[in-house]
Amino acid sequence: MKIIIQFIILISVLSISARSQDPVDQGLSMINQEALKAQLGFLASDWTEGRETGEKGAFMSADYIASMLQLFGAEPAGDIINAYDPSTGTLKQEQSYFQSFTLHKSSAGDRQQLAVKRNENGTVRIISFDYMSDFRLTPSYPGGTTEAGIVFAGYGYIDDENNYNDFKGKDVKGKFILRLSGLPGESEVSGDTYSAYRLRREKDRIAAELGVAGIIEVDPRDDGLRWAEARDFMNMSPSETRRYRARQRYTIPGNIISPSPVTVSVSKRVANTILEGSGFTMEDYLAGKKIKPEEDNDTKIVLSTSVNSSMVAVRNVLGKIEGKNKDEVIIIGAHYDHIGMSDGYINNGADDNGSGTVGVLTLARAINASGVIPEKTIIFALWTGEEKGLLGSRYYADNPSVPLDNIAMNLNFDMISRYISDDQPNKVTMTYTDSHPYFREITEKNLEKYNIILEPDYQPSDNPPGGSDHRSFVAKGIPIMRFKPGHREEYHSPRDEVSTIDWDIMEKIIKISYLNIWDLANNKW
Repeated sequence: MKIIIQFIILISVLSISARSQDPVDQGLSMINQEALKAQLGFLASDWTEGRETGEKGAFMSADYIASMLQLFGAEPAGDIINAYDPSTGTLKQEQSYFQSFTLHKSSAGDRQQLAVKRNENGTVRIISFDYMSDFRLTPSYPGGTTEAGIVFAGYGYIDDENNYNDFKGKDVKGKFILRLSGLPGESEVSGDTYSAYRLRREKDRIAAELGVAGIIEVDPRDDGLRWAEARDFMNMSPSETRRYRARQRYTIPGNIISPSPVTVSVSKRVANTILEGSGFTMEDYLAGKKIKPEEDNDTKIVLSTSVNSSMVAVRNVLGKIEGKNKDEVIIIGAHYDHIGMSDGYINNGADDNGSGTVGVLTLARAINASGVIPEKTIIFALWTGEEKGLLGSRYYADNPSVPLDNIAMNLNFDMISRYISDDQPNKVTMTYTDSHPYFREITEKNLEKYNIILEPDYQPSDNPPGGSDHRSFVAKGIPIMRFKPGHREEYHSPRDEVSTIDWDIMEKIIKISYLNIWDLANNKW
């Protein structure tokens, strides 16, 4: 009997020992809250000054990220550069952790003029408005004067999946559109800041693809306070009301000047002045009344702008763990930039997107710690310029370090560290390309096998939506997968601090992503 007991104990010990040597488990053990806190504590500290694209804090963060990739065993995967070789006193070529490029930065110049030009029974009437009192704009280089017709476009949105199209039957090419912010039943003022920001970016993209001359937007629920001068007499805390301020636009410079549509925000009184010749008001539209759908041919918009511009040096950070197959590549990415400082306050961006950046770095550490060379090559990419319009990932997609045909898929991390709500701590959205149901199959398998308590809302799509860097890969026909829990009221404010992080949901998302990547990198699918 004693021998049998000893044999059972021996088998148990050997089983535990064998499991402790399992490569997957070795990597998984690297993903813990202590490691996450150590990395995010610096990235989202005041030292990095909010990681504004092209600014000192972003360059400091990029250097930190490169050093961590090197520490975690990822080789450089960026530009080929000339480096000094002290042993020979000559220059030699080597690969860098950085993909360097430039952005064109534009801000409003001294001349900003908006007017309505209307033909009233043979008399031309011009009504001019005041900059920053009646309108503000996001400038488009190189500026100049545009005179064009105006088309009312409802909310200016298209959603093919739900058969919704505000542009149906409307000719908007070469014309200004007047649109409402938000969506039916919502508005920029009443909705949460994250959703409004992402939606506005998507609506701008749609308008640009339709060839509009410019975008004029009004929020029908705006009470006018946002047009008031932002003055914090007590100088005690960031203003809770987001005042209208001058905007800047960043673009990737091409070989020709191809201006983006100017986006103009106007007050309600300006919008109703524009609509005077159409015979209806915003209130008529919002009340569901039938309105005249055709263009008001007697009304023109005249916009004259000047632009101040400069070129800004920026960097993506790229590392890799080379697999047995160099021609099949998985890209794990996240943007490391944020929105910098405003009104003397630092927007530290702990959740957005320090959390995703730490997720990518931690996966590099975990995959390397497994001790196994994966079948596929894995590139760890930290993008700049996401907050300026997905510019870093878009630049990479247009100038990839490997042939696009070799990229098997993209896993994107963006804001992975906040609950959807406090009473739903395990809920996440999993967005993925619907032609790859295997993405869901391995997720369900790994959640159960490793007892990771998450409740995914699976959202397959042939055109995965969202305003994050995965869209740069979707545009190239590359499959994507992303996990996202919630976005909270601290979004894009100085209150997005490390102290608000929900560490358990962040840890779980990184763990399931590691397990999925292990399957994807080592199996055919």
